[in-house]
This record gives sequence, structure tokens and C-alpha cells, in this order.
Amino acid sequence: MDYQKLIRYQHESFIKFIYASVIVKEELARHKLYDLAMFKYRHMVWAMTDAAREGIKFNMDFDEKEIAKLKVAETEEDLLELLLDDLDQNIALYEGIDNPTINRLRSDDTYFIRELRALDLEGEITAFNDNKTLPGVELEESSKAALVFFLMEETFKEYELITIYSYLKVHTDITIAESAFTDLAYDSIYHLKRFAELASKMGVLTLPRPIPHEKYENIGIVEFLKENIEEEMDAEKQCLILAEKIGNDDLSEFLLFISRQEVYHGELLQRALDAINASK
Repeated sequence: MDYQKLIRYQHESFIKFIYASVIVKEELARHKLYDLAMFKYRHMVWAMTDAAREGIKFNMDFDEKEIAKLKVAETEEDLLELLLDDLDQNIALYEGIDNPTINRLRSDDTYFIRELRALDLEGEITAFNDNKTLPGVELEESSKAALVFFLMEETFKEYELITIYSYLKVHTDITIAESAFTDLAYDSIYHLKRFAELASKMGVLTLPRPIPHEKYENIGIVEFLKENIEEEMDAEKQCLILAEKIGNDDLSEFLLFISRQEVYHGELLQRALDAINASK
């Protein structure tokens, strides 16, 4: 079985579904697409875990042309067809393979197609129209510019962290570290979703790009964790700075909430670091 292709397909599906969940406007559809995105994330991790257990090397690349289709879609109907095509491609990839993981993926994706066909999506996609306004929120130009910059930076950063933590998770046999990487990946998915939602509403949604291999392959794990503890503390400060200057109570409270999560991320990284050092 071509594990690299299997992982890439699940990875691309995860990206498409989680971004679709912030692009569409109808609330029920947003929740449904996010649910499916989380399943596709698990599918990706299961495929990665199987490959790692068999000693097969893989990377976290994806086809940028596949992800760019999200930006080409002009209507929500187009987006729905894109997602259906994606699942059809996955099911075609599983053909002729009989093992527990593939059988689960095949069953899930077959049902997901049924769920997608039940959605009633319509209307123009506005997530990329660069309007730079947040519906129902009045912001000064400086605050608006700062928020746009923050969202564009953070959506990519959170995607990068999801990728790295997921890769590290399946390549460690230290339980405490594996647990920390799992929690960090899921928090980063949540942050990506929340930041991308705001970016989509402002018409400034940006799509991820592949992560350089040297960011996660054969890295010095101790040094990586030390650096990321510092980066989490810096992320907390950036949230606090923007919260103070944003000029909107709801956005300020949201940013303070995120900043407190960044503090705990530092704690999780420290636990992973301590566990890895203790194992030597």
C-alpha cells in the first residue's frame, strides 16, 4: 500500500473540510463540515500511525493545486461539489485494499458523502474578497489592520503546529510526550478554526502551504521543545498586546482567552521535554 499517497489524501481532505467549515455561512452546515474535518484529521493520524508502525517513512506534503481549488470555487454549491469529489477520490484510492484502517476509512467516507448530499448550500463565497470588515463590529483602521495581520499570520502558524505536533505524536513512544503532542494538536486545530472564521468573515482568509521537511523530520527534539516553549510565551504576549489595542470588548476577551491557552501550551511542552529528558 502507498502510505505516502494515503496520508496525503487524508491530509488534503482535512484541510479542505476545515476551511470549508469557515467558508460556508449556514450554521448547521458549518458544524457538519467541522465534524467531518475532525474525522478526516483522525483518518490522517491513523494512516500516519500505521505507516510509522511499519517503519515506513513519510512526509506531510500536500498538493497545493488541490487546496487552491477552495479559492477557485465561486459559490457554496461549487464548494460542495469539490468536497464530494474529494471523498470520491479517497474511496477510489481504497479500492482493492482490505485492512482494518482502510475499511474504517471507506465506511466513514461513504457515509460522509450521504451527509454532504443532505446539505443545502447556496450563495456566493466571500471569504477571499478582501473586504477587511467584520460584520457588526466597528474598528479603527489601525486596529483593523492589526487584526488582519494577526489573523493571516496565526492561521498559517496554527496549521504549521498541527502538522508538526501530529508528526511528532506518531513518532514517539513516550506516553507523556505523545499525550502532550495530541493535546497541542487539538488545541491548534481549535485555534485555526477560530482565527480562520474571523478571517473568512473579513474576506482575508488565506490557505496553508506545505511545511518544509526540516521543520519536523530528524529535528533535535529537545531544542525544538525549548524553542517552542519560548514561542508560546511570545504568542501569549502578542495576544495580550492586540487585546489591549483592539478597541472591542468581545474581541479583546477572545484574545485574552487564547492567551491563557498559550500559557498552558508552554506547560504541555515542558512536560514533554521533561519526559523525553528523563527517558535518556
